[in-house]
Amino acid sequence: MPGRPIRPSDIGPPALVERNQIVVLQYIANGLSINVDGRSLGRGGVGDRVRVMNLASRTTLFGNVQLDGTIKVSQ
Repeated sequence: MPGRPIRPSDIGPPALVERNQIVVLQYIANGLSINVDGRSLGRGGVGDRVRVMNLASRTTLFGNVQLDGTIKVSQ
């Protein structure tokens, strides 16, 4: 709204991952680590849950954005 001040709660942390960006999907369980390329289907900052697509299998799943921009997925 024009003339209204912007409060800190009106904005969030910066996005590390943009929609349609190619990202690394990371799955870690029981000492096994798998990294594959994926496409972000949403925008998110550290800790945000975003929908992603595995480019190899075309499977859509959810994961959390990590500090380095990778997406950590789980079962």
